[in-house]
Amino acid sequence: MPARHYFPTHKHRWHQLLYASSGVLIVDVIGERLFIPPENTVWLPSGYQHSVSTEYGAELKSLYIDSSYRQLPTDKSLVLKISPIIKALIIEISTFDVEYPILGYEQDVVSLMLSTLPRLKRVTDHLPWPESSELLKMCCQLYEQPGGKQTTLMLADNLAMSKRTLERKFHRETGMTIQAWSLRLRFLKAIELLTAGHSITNISLDLGYSSPSPFIYMFRNISGMSPREYLTSLSDTKAT
Repeated sequence: MPARHYFPTHKHRWHQLLYASSGVLIVDVIGERLFIPPENTVWLPSGYQHSVSTEYGAELKSLYIDSSYRQLPTDKSLVLKISPIIKALIIEISTFDVEYPILGYEQDVVSLMLSTLPRLKRVTDHLPWPESSELLKMCCQLYEQPGGKQTTLMLADNLAMSKRTLERKFHRETGMTIQAWSLRLRFLKAIELLTAGHSITNISLDLGYSSPSPFIYMFRNISGMSPREYLTSLSDTKAT
């Protein structure tokens, strides 16, 4: 997918498995925005409405799976931690001819992938989106300017409501505080920018940090590794 490409909201009669071997996919589903870096894949059941975009470009692999497959949920999306074997299987299957039925070697590879998918670890650090139009607009603005300096009081004033009312309403709709949501947003945007090749210094400034040190501290505190270590882990995965 080229940079700033967007597939508007749609659905399929098949299950779909989306994976980006490079770059970050942004998948919008009901009530959530899913960031899909190269270490994850996303499961979208048949009939499930979603849109797909990428800010800086991504090498997209998309597999369609018969709707009779029932080893993963058929009523909700899932983000799964990709394993080296699943990565290799997805890349291999993406080279197959789309003609059906598949037989022999191709059938064996597909069967192995389908039996392995349910064993993948589920990733839960998504970015929940509110339902009300006023909070949705606010979150879209925060998403476009993740380094903004607006306080909760300033956000509340913009919505003509009290700080306490905004905090209660936001938590009720997302299950998170505004501060926790904003921190998760900055972390996910950091991954997006890192995989696009931006420097740590520029990312720090773009996300509102005064220098790289507090940014690196935030990143390590959430992920357990520094930004450079994260990029190295992606390189190791590509080499696997």
